[in-house]
Amino acid sequence: MRLIAKHIRVLLCLALAAGGCATLRSLESHSQREYFIELEPVLPAGDTYYIDPIDSSVVWSEQGVQVKVKFYDDAMLDAEYDVRFTPYTLTGVEIPGLDYTPPLWTVFEVTVINRTRERVELDPTQTILRLDDSSRLLCRQGAGGWYDKDEFFDYSYLKWGGQEGNVRYHASLDRNPIWNKSEYYREKPVRKGSRYSGKLTFPPLPAETKSFTLEVNDFILAFDRFQVGYGNPVEFTDLKFHFNVDHGVRWVENKE
Repeated sequence: MRLIAKHIRVLLCLALAAGGCATLRSLESHSQREYFIELEPVLPAGDTYYIDPIDSSVVWSEQGVQVKVKFYDDAMLDAEYDVRFTPYTLTGVEIPGLDYTPPLWTVFEVTVINRTRERVELDPTQTILRLDDSSRLLCRQGAGGWYDKDEFFDYSYLKWGGQEGNVRYHASLDRNPIWNKSEYYREKPVRKGSRYSGKLTFPPLPAETKSFTLEVNDFILAFDRFQVGYGNPVEFTDLKFHFNVDHGVRWVENKE
C-alpha cells in the first residue's frame, strides 16, 4: 500500500509539473513585452506651479501669464496622429534585436496663455531636459546638433529611411506636414488675449533616469516696443518643471 501511495504521489507531482509548464507556455504565448512610462510632477512650494484639474498638465502662472506643460506618451501620440505617418512614434516598426517598441522621443505639449502682457514669447531652442545625473537632453527644435551620436541611437531611419521589408509606408511619404502643424516654433510671440501651443521633442530618456527637469530658459515677458516683430526683449524669467519618472519594459497580456 505504501508503494502504491508513493507511485500515486509521484504521478500527481508529474501531472502538476506538466500542467505548470503548460500554463507557463500558455502565459508566454498570450503575453508580450512593451515599454511603459509614467510621470509624476513634483511641485515646488508656493502657488506659482500647480496641476490643471481638467487636463492634468503642470502650470506655471504669474501675473496673468501661464505656461502649461503636458507629457505625451506613445499611446496618446498615436491617438492624435495616424501611426502610418506620424514622426513621433515607431508603432508598427520592427526593431532588430528588440521584442518591444522603444520610444522615439520624449514629447511635451506646451501652451502659452497671455492675458495681461503686451506680448510674451517662449523660444524652444532655450529648452532642455536636465536629468538626475546632471546630464542634459537637447530639444529637437534646437539650433545645431541636438544629440550626441555616441550616446543616442536614432531609430527613426527604420521608419523613414526607405529600407525594404520593414515598414510599408516610409520613403514615399512626407512626415513634415505633421511636424509643421504640431511643433512649437521659434519666433511665435503671444499677444495679450491670445495663446499658442505646440510640441517639444527630446531624445528618449536613458533607462537609469528616475527624475528630470524640463527647463524653459529665458522666457520673454516684455519687449521695449509693443509692435509684434519690433523691439528687443527686456524682461526674462526661467521656468523649471520637475518630474519623477518610472519607465522600462514589462510583460503584458497580448492585446490581439
